[in-house]
Amino acid sequence: MPEFFDSFRDSPKVQAGWRPRGQPGAVIKEHINNFRARKMLQSVLPGRWMKVYHYSDDDSQVHYFQHESGKVFDVKFKPGRSL
Repeated sequence: MPEFFDSFRDSPKVQAGWRPRGQPGAVIKEHINNFRARKMLQSVLPGRWMKVYHYSDDDSQVHYFQHESGKVFDVKFKPGRSL
């Protein structure tokens, strides 16, 4: 069963205390162009989905799929450099 979360912060993959940049460009939302991914997401939960990227000051990033309801799916964390 897929794991859905109310926020990317609720995912165990995101380090506790991780914070995105508080400036423009720190959050990017894109339409999903991959037909297979879009079809799979629609089969799990019908509605509009977006791919979301958050960036932090240490160049780490969190990305996931977000449903129009606000639920998030497939959260991934990529560590950045140490400050």
